[in-house]
Amino acid sequence: MAHYKILGDDEIRSALAGLPDWSVEAPNIAATFTLKTFRDAIAFIVEVAIEAEVMNHHPEFKNSYNIVSFSFCTHDAGMKITDLDIETARKISALARRFEAMP
Repeated sequence: MAHYKILGDDEIRSALAGLPDWSVEAPNIAATFTLKTFRDAIAFIVEVAIEAEVMNHHPEFKNSYNIVSFSFCTHDAGMKITDLDIETARKISALARRFEAMP
């Protein structure tokens, strides 16, 4: 089981202020990324999956052609938003920036 801290509303707002891709869609945090191509979207998903496996925290996502959407919270914490969710969101956004910067 992963180690995490359940965040209060103020902590969530503060954390998401630094993550403009993300918002609260109770009980989850959510974001949508538009990549250049379907291939980029799938490569992005694979990169996220590798990072999620390392973190042992696996976000829910949907893919439609070049659009990838995430919506998740920590199930083990009683469907609450935790610091682990924020760290996962931070890593997903960083990966998205990398893909957006590719020619």
